[in-house]
Amino acid sequence: MNKKGLIPLWGWKIMKVTVHQFLLFAILYGVSYAHETRGQSVLEKKVSLDVERMEFKSVLSMIEEQADVRFIYSPSVIDIWQKVDVKATNKVLNLVLTELFKPHSIVFAVSEDKMISLKRAAPKVGEDASAEVPGELQNREVRGRVTDETGNGLQGVSVVVKGTQRGGVTHADGSFVITVPADNPVLVFSFVGYRTAEVSVGRETSIEVSMELDAQALEELVVVGYGTQKKVNLTGAVDVISGEKLANRQAPTVSQLLQGASPGMNFNIGNQDGFQPGATMDISIRGRGSLNGGAPYVLIDGIPGDLNNLNPADIASISILKDAAASAIYGARAPYGVILVVTKSGQKEEKISVTYSGNVFINTPPPLPKSLNSYTWSRIQNEAGSNSGGRPISNATIDRIIAYQNEDWDYLRESMPNWPANATIFGAFPLEDTWDQANQNYANNDWWDLYYGHSVNQKHDISFNGGSKSASYYFSAGYIGQKGVLNFGNDAFKRLNILGKVNFKIADWWDFSWDARLANKLRERPNMTSEGDYSFMFRHISRSYPFTPMYDGFGNYTFESHIPSITTGSDKANDLDSWNTFRTELRPVKGWKIYGDFSYNFQKMSEVGVEPYIMISNLDGSFSPNGVSVPNSIERIQADTRYWTSNVYTSYDLQLNSHHFMLMAGMQLEKGNFQQLRGYKTDLMVEGVPSFQTATGPALLSEALAHNATQGYFSRFTYNYKDRYLLESNARIDGTYVFKHGNRWGFFPSFSLGWNVDREPFWRSSDGFSALKVRASWGQLGNQNVSPYGDLPLIPVHTTQLNWIFGYGNGRPTGYTSAPGIVNRNLTWETATTSNLGLNMAFLRNRLLVDIDVFERNTANMIGPSEAKPGVLGASAPRYNNSALRTRGWELSVNWNGAIQDEFTYSLGVNVSDYKSVVTRFFNPTKTLSTWSEGRTVGEIWGFTVHDLYRSQEQVDAHLQEVNLSYFGGTWRPGDVKYEDTNGDGVVGPGKYTVDDHGDMSIIGNSEPRFLYAFNGTAKYKGFDFSMFWRGVGKKDIYFSNFANMFWGFNSGWWESSLTERHLDYFRDAPGDKYTGLYEGQANINTGAYWPRPYLNGTEEAKNKAHANTRYLQSARFLRLQNVQLGYTFSNKLLSRVKLQNVRAYLSAENLITFTSMPRGIDPISPLGWGPWEGTNGTTGRLTYGADRSFSVGLVMTY
Repeated sequence: MNKKGLIPLWGWKIMKVTVHQFLLFAILYGVSYAHETRGQSVLEKKVSLDVERMEFKSVLSMIEEQADVRFIYSPSVIDIWQKVDVKATNKVLNLVLTELFKPHSIVFAVSEDKMISLKRAAPKVGEDASAEVPGELQNREVRGRVTDETGNGLQGVSVVVKGTQRGGVTHADGSFVITVPADNPVLVFSFVGYRTAEVSVGRETSIEVSMELDAQALEELVVVGYGTQKKVNLTGAVDVISGEKLANRQAPTVSQLLQGASPGMNFNIGNQDGFQPGATMDISIRGRGSLNGGAPYVLIDGIPGDLNNLNPADIASISILKDAAASAIYGARAPYGVILVVTKSGQKEEKISVTYSGNVFINTPPPLPKSLNSYTWSRIQNEAGSNSGGRPISNATIDRIIAYQNEDWDYLRESMPNWPANATIFGAFPLEDTWDQANQNYANNDWWDLYYGHSVNQKHDISFNGGSKSASYYFSAGYIGQKGVLNFGNDAFKRLNILGKVNFKIADWWDFSWDARLANKLRERPNMTSEGDYSFMFRHISRSYPFTPMYDGFGNYTFESHIPSITTGSDKANDLDSWNTFRTELRPVKGWKIYGDFSYNFQKMSEVGVEPYIMISNLDGSFSPNGVSVPNSIERIQADTRYWTSNVYTSYDLQLNSHHFMLMAGMQLEKGNFQQLRGYKTDLMVEGVPSFQTATGPALLSEALAHNATQGYFSRFTYNYKDRYLLESNARIDGTYVFKHGNRWGFFPSFSLGWNVDREPFWRSSDGFSALKVRASWGQLGNQNVSPYGDLPLIPVHTTQLNWIFGYGNGRPTGYTSAPGIVNRNLTWETATTSNLGLNMAFLRNRLLVDIDVFERNTANMIGPSEAKPGVLGASAPRYNNSALRTRGWELSVNWNGAIQDEFTYSLGVNVSDYKSVVTRFFNPTKTLSTWSEGRTVGEIWGFTVHDLYRSQEQVDAHLQEVNLSYFGGTWRPGDVKYEDTNGDGVVGPGKYTVDDHGDMSIIGNSEPRFLYAFNGTAKYKGFDFSMFWRGVGKKDIYFSNFANMFWGFNSGWWESSLTERHLDYFRDAPGDKYTGLYEGQANINTGAYWPRPYLNGTEEAKNKAHANTRYLQSARFLRLQNVQLGYTFSNKLLSRVKLQNVRAYLSAENLITFTSMPRGIDPISPLGWGPWEGTNGTTGRLTYGADRSFSVGLVMTY
């Protein structure tokens, strides 16, 4: 029993893990704000200031901190954003304030000892008394012209009155006219590629402004491995995503938010659960890196971490390192790209700022299939049965269906003599056998509508940040609660995030920081018998028969409705992920830095699955457990991971005239341990208290232990001449525990060159062509993604019962061993060699940016199969480094920033990428199509050519005289699939099913995504903002296996079918009647159908569907409106009265529209379930969770 009151158990666990962190945080917070007080008079205190063009707000904050005072003023008195100059060394505060405020006609007075109030000075006799009138009531017109660095007029410059939403843009000649308040207005001029300028207008009516090139933009820093680099000096393929692009979205995980944000990144749902609440996505960068799998290396603030455990609101930026030159510094962990996440931090010398953001969002399912009514469903099932020799739905059942739809209750009572006298509603047909019950019911239910509904969800984030001269801090907490869209069962995801960051400047040459990060996830999903994953559950939902009643005669859910199976019991998982990182940086002399960090990670996972009895009602109204739920059971999993890592490195920067050198070297260590206990026990005595103590059945226990350790040494050398010629070299030496001694260490170098052509003396920047950079890189990276201990002949120990040998005995598991597999002690690193060529171009004064990259990656020494060993060997064959893969591709990114008159600014962006992977080496001497072979393209779908169906018996007879179709089995009739004899040998079949002899099979499609694209647009007008983001795939093929009942509709058994409106266009060549066929009489005939003749026989059905063919190959290309958002930011003048810096309200929608040719109910990203494959890959089975539509309303406030 929980003795801790109303706080749930998982909440106490969080508190226990983090209490020491936040006690320390509170102490450090207090230290950073400690200050001394002196007993002297306020205005006699002495202060020292030396600032130029600093905002009034910041100057007042500095004075408040030094003199221990507080300023009180009205926003109409002082423009806190105006920039001023102050120079004072140990000067009395009274004199400093007088010199500061006098030019602005502000007087001050001390009240309550430490409060200094500010007011407008009263006008003298003869002066303009308008100074006492609020500035917003005194408007006047200012004209002017804005020029570039050469004196030419600059069009499209944004001109805004500081602190307001009032503004516009310059005309073609650079001229502008704007209405400003008379109260000392300041105009802000901004333009892409130029430094923002602020001009105090005073009483001028005409001004000239010259814009300067934005040197700061040229100095923009990009986070790369173990450091930062100026963006202009990057030579590797690096893409940067701002955290602002991910903000205020309701998707639960970062991987979902990143979809389409960068070219060359592909996203898939890698499990059978699809887009379940809290779903994560598998990410690949630039295609498949290895036949053995591989994913990008994710680092959070320089430390390995789980991208999906992050709170998106905490992200400042994400850098995507795509080529070997950018990734090589991370060695064996990064052969297939790196994702570097930088979280937000506090800023020194900033007053505390509090930001809250929250939204409430409603999720609804994507477009669902259109169901059939019971009468139609039963009749077409009977037609399929007639094609197979028997009708599954009796005439009596169909008569009851008609009576039910006509509300003929008397007929129903007469047709069911066993109907209980005390029944309250017309429900299930009262038979003892539930199978007969399923086959003889009469209801008319749209199960898609009954199962699916909507969910109301919420997301909240709050952060605090600020700092003093010697310290800064950032603290945040976030919560998201998301529910599934099923109307039944517990289907929910919750995540709590806490982040704390404290940075100290101990001395001018010494910095220290501490980060604490915690994520706690709770996942609960419905139970669905012992096979309970989502694929299994949705398979049952998709094939629910419409005549199955929801309730029995007593108002209880029927077992065949599957509702008791979904609502009884659940599976709950609780994951805790806690990180502590300590960092220090020393700068002994100019240019020399020494850096060290240490991180400790603790993860704990607890999962409990309870499968109680599923109680169903009997004919007399009593309840008994259904057989599939006997015995009831409990399963518990406990696992924890302890991991630590440390980096120590040093760098030296040297500037010699126009030559810049940087040398960096360091080492990294990491070690981790994992342990898991799994227990299972049956026969729960008290289901309300599910535990091993309340279960009496036999217990099954298992344990898993693992460890990992790596060590690496790395270095980097960079050189640039006048930011014109760029050179970078990286090297990494890695050692891993997964290989034997002698093969554990690998050396991985990279080189890259860059040329900023626009820095050449001969370059003449123009409005048309602004900048050009050429990049080239080459590098190698290792991959240790293999099972550990592969060099040891481990003897497996089994504890399952050998009943077939020993009999049941006493029922205890019998322990035994089997022969170990043959090992290859010479296994070593896979090596990925990547070459990259890139262009970065800017046009039209940097308003149009174009980035192009082409690349090739060759992965060698991949682990593959060896020559087959004789079966009498009794052991598995070893594996060798004998495979290779080549991937080639390109990426294009185009971005435009523009402005139109009337304060309207906008941006447009598009990115497109493509890649193709080919196997260049693989041990497959026969070249069988069932696995890889040299020259095969990854994702190939092999199948037969089918142009049409047999439309008549004459076509069947004529074709059978020409070809032999015995490979497919069955009897051929009109409406069956017509396979073509493409090789002309008179036999239709797969030949030897090899590359060299594939018979009539050919490559009919490819399941790998091609031509990935995304485009976005933003617009701002005064306080309003709008954004939209689209994502799509230009080419991808899918062939659904014959187990994919959601696609095919009819299946080998009527109970397996998932019939919807789209399946009604099936082949029919016989008239229908009241009980058989879609229509009665000749109207039923449809020989020009899309779908083949349906069968309820496995052999006949399989011949039309089980073999991949061109007719039923499906395109999975799509275009999806991933996000659209409309917001409004309230004006600063209004907010300053309530002491708020920023307030923004917005409406947002996710997955609003999807254009695809895929059937309704099947998501093009998440169509996978379970089912056999045809050929190497490309077929899919059951339905899984699709991407929900989501609508939200949100608010962001900063104080």
